[in-house]
Amino acid sequence: MAGRFGFWARVALLGAVAVPVGAVAYLARPGATPWLPRCLFHDLTGLHCPGCGNTRALHALLHGDVAASLSHNLLLIPGLLLVALLLLFPRWAGNRWLCLTVAAAVLAFFLLRNLPFPPFSLLAP
Repeated sequence: MAGRFGFWARVALLGAVAVPVGAVAYLARPGATPWLPRCLFHDLTGLHCPGCGNTRALHALLHGDVAASLSHNLLLIPGLLLVALLLLFPRWAGNRWLCLTVAAAVLAFFLLRNLPFPPFSLLAP
């Protein structure tokens, strides 16, 4: 019984975070809303971090434009799914191979999206 309660508590936590974040991302227009944060890493280095474009990608996704979402940040949708799965099944976070795979994918995405020639330049937001 206690294990089932923990599952529903994590579902409630996921909803408690997702609903307000989703509402702000849906209503606020990236680029036209001055209080949305800019990427400090990009401002300092000129490079695109793995999270660059996530605000625009989430805004597009919530408005039903999956293609635009993927063009802003290819990792947003798989990342959201992974975060949801890890909140629902936290023991997966201890899986060494999952952690190494995610770390390798994020590092490869970071390196490839900063290459200045096609097709890798298409990964930039």
